[in-house]
Amino acid sequence: MKEGGKKVADIEKALQHWTASVIDPQLKPLQAKTKQLGETAHSIASSLESRCREFIRNTKYDMSGLGDSRRLRAAMGLNRVSGEIVTACGEFAKSSSNTSISELETSITRLLRVASSSYNEAAKAMASHYASERGWLRAEIEGLVRLYSQTSQFRTRSRDITSIHDQIQEHSKTLVENLATLQDLTDSRIRLDKEIQQLVSNEGTLLEANERIESDSEIRALNAKEAELKKLRKRLLNEEMSRLGGVFTRLLSSHQRGEVHAHPQAIGVLTRYVKTPLTTLAKESDGYPELTDLLEGVSESIESNKLPLGEKKAKKTLERAKRIINGSLKPIQKEAREAFTARSQILRSPNVKQLRTQRSDLRAEYTRSRDSRELLESKIKSIAEQTTLLGAQAKTHLDTIDDLATKNFEKRIPRELREDILTQVSSAPPVFSGGQARP
Repeated sequence: MKEGGKKVADIEKALQHWTASVIDPQLKPLQAKTKQLGETAHSIASSLESRCREFIRNTKYDMSGLGDSRRLRAAMGLNRVSGEIVTACGEFAKSSSNTSISELETSITRLLRVASSSYNEAAKAMASHYASERGWLRAEIEGLVRLYSQTSQFRTRSRDITSIHDQIQEHSKTLVENLATLQDLTDSRIRLDKEIQQLVSNEGTLLEANERIESDSEIRALNAKEAELKKLRKRLLNEEMSRLGGVFTRLLSSHQRGEVHAHPQAIGVLTRYVKTPLTTLAKESDGYPELTDLLEGVSESIESNKLPLGEKKAKKTLERAKRIINGSLKPIQKEAREAFTARSQILRSPNVKQLRTQRSDLRAEYTRSRDSRELLESKIKSIAEQTTLLGAQAKTHLDTIDDLATKNFEKRIPRELREDILTQVSSAPPVFSGGQARP
């Protein structure tokens, strides 16, 4: 067994021992009296059942060949009463003589209800021919009534002590369950922390390998060209072709919905400029004739209101299209071609191909490791929330037990035991916080 498990078990034993020392002196006399009442009740029920079985045998004999209807009715009444009481006594006998006082009272009530009801229904019929049997039954039922009264009065007097005992026992049981769960959560956190540390160590190794690749001169040159292309792409979209991107996307969507009909070649050019504008521009011949033709068609549609944009937007879109038609994109087309060409030359290097593959694999492995780590960290966060909640609940149960014992028995939980419990509640390790920058 783990040390934490032993600790909880030790606390449970100590708590049980202290509870017994506080409550047992008050509870033992009550338990003895309850046992005495239970034994008396079982004795009465056993005697009642035995005598009623005798009555059943006698009345069966009496009922055979009787010509006196009144005597027959009396015999049948006593037989029925005796049968119902025997059944009720059999049910009562199933309960333990060591049952609680409330359960004993309930069992006596059920037996008394059946016996009294059956007796009252047949008492008149039995009077003339079975007076002694009727008198005996009445006396036994009156004995049950007296026992019920004693049991009820005793239960009322002992109710507070019994209730407090039950409350302390229930709070103690729940407290121990909380401590055991807290220990399990602590063990889980420690295990998860170790897994996270392994992942963080692995991520550090991956980052170092990635940094070695990034430090290669050819990779640095490739990164520089890709950064240049990214900057050119941003400049193309945000400056040179601003206002046109939305118009192109709208035209393409309208065509897909069948609202606008255009030549397939024009749709192909439009699609390429929507998806990869800089690459498409660089691949066009000097002066980008395909884009020019496309913009002339778009301008015509705007001017004829076949493509309604609103006066202000239409004006600015036409101005932008006119500048591009007049060659405003030639400088960026030239820069993009040169950058793509330089990038292609770098990519032809066997060393670059190998390093790019390695870098891609490293990034994929890093992503998997990071995702696993984040999942574990989310589990730790959940465990931390559960730990906080259970810790608060455990302390509440501890304080409740202490209050009940102090107010009713003038006994407090021993300081050492209380400190052991609070230590167990607050012994969860700090949450490990790991993580690395993305390569």
